[in-house]
Amino acid sequence: MFDKQLGQVDRVRNLDAATVVSAVDERSDEIIDLAVNLVRIPSETHPPGGDEGDVQRFIQGVFNGLELEIDVFEPWAIEGIEEHPGWWPGLEYEDRPNVVGIWKGGTGGRSLILNGHCDVVPAGPSTSWRYDPYGGVVADGRIHGRGSADQKAGIAAMTMAVACLKSLGAVLQGDVFLESAVNEELGGYNGTLACIVKGYEADAAIVTEPTDLNVAPASKGGQTYRAIVPGRNAHHAWAWEGVSAFDMAILVKNALREWEEIRAVELVDVPLFSDKNRYPRPALADTIWYVEAGDRHLMATPASAELGFWVDVVPGEDREEVLRRFEDHVAESTSRDPFLAGHPPQLERALMRPFTGVTVPLDHPIIGVLQGAHEAASGTRPDVVGMNGASDQMMFNLFSDTPAVVYGPGNGKVAHSPDEYVEIDDVITATKTLALAILDFCGH
Repeated sequence: MFDKQLGQVDRVRNLDAATVVSAVDERSDEIIDLAVNLVRIPSETHPPGGDEGDVQRFIQGVFNGLELEIDVFEPWAIEGIEEHPGWWPGLEYEDRPNVVGIWKGGTGGRSLILNGHCDVVPAGPSTSWRYDPYGGVVADGRIHGRGSADQKAGIAAMTMAVACLKSLGAVLQGDVFLESAVNEELGGYNGTLACIVKGYEADAAIVTEPTDLNVAPASKGGQTYRAIVPGRNAHHAWAWEGVSAFDMAILVKNALREWEEIRAVELVDVPLFSDKNRYPRPALADTIWYVEAGDRHLMATPASAELGFWVDVVPGEDREEVLRRFEDHVAESTSRDPFLAGHPPQLERALMRPFTGVTVPLDHPIIGVLQGAHEAASGTRPDVVGMNGASDQMMFNLFSDTPAVVYGPGNGKVAHSPDEYVEIDDVITATKTLALAILDFCGH
């Protein structure tokens, strides 16, 4: 759908913001079609593997239609990558290739990476969804489906930003790299790491995760935990003779809430995460996402309970020091209970890669470029915010010389949930913003 438009251009135009915005508006149907088609190709991650092959072949075809140089490679095929300190072991990459599209510029300009991940978390039961999770249904001004916000709309926006600029005959002074990476979800991140290790570096990167069209130069780190909480069996008719591990688990939950309160005082003025309207708690811990307790066939007070949760660490903090203090706090708090004093809960750092909070200096040019581009595209200036969750931004800022910020359509609140969606207007605005940011940052 792109090559015919490219063929119509036979001269370089002096581009301005109004021309670019108009070009994106004229191709809004194509932008939405691309996002819809991406959603309709299931690409679930299910460690140790994933199903990204089909969607990556589709994206490769789109990049080919844009006459980009194409590089396709599976992460584990990069020489020496498994010895890299950022590599997370135990994952498999058969038919899970990264796809990179390269738009070569001239000389004298800055280079830019636009990065998105093509994998999605499992959709879960279709009965939980209003629409087919892989139907890519367009309704109520939204695209509905798994991965619509997280983050196939971001991939569509960054791809169509390049498509619109090329259809206008733009000639850049710096290179642009479109990266469709695999294996971001559930803490993988080896896809983007493979791009880095293969040598893809630039003067800046924009990760197109959903930020509600705000600019996020920082994201939190943290740690996933599994807590094993003891109890003691007793027949349900004599429950007072036992100790319910479920009741003990509630004491652990209370300790998590206490830790959040301690951290709220410590981080009252922390940069980018202290706005109480946006972040009621600057560093979360009471984030329990599963609880298991007891035996449904035993009819006795549970002898054990298991909890899963995440503990935040904000950028600039010593991750290990914060986590050690957290673990000491849980031990001290739960020891106030007579039973747990003698039978303390066990905290295990669950099997997922370490997450480190990262940030880009707030005076880095890419931040101002994105703010100005968004304002030119929409008439409003976006906020500069912190990301509540982690993303591939971390990999750039820890393991490469490419400073990365996050900007993209969609709201992270609906990611990983039934009835995930993205606003169509946001996808169009993001496309305009990214196109204008490319022109400004790379030069033309």
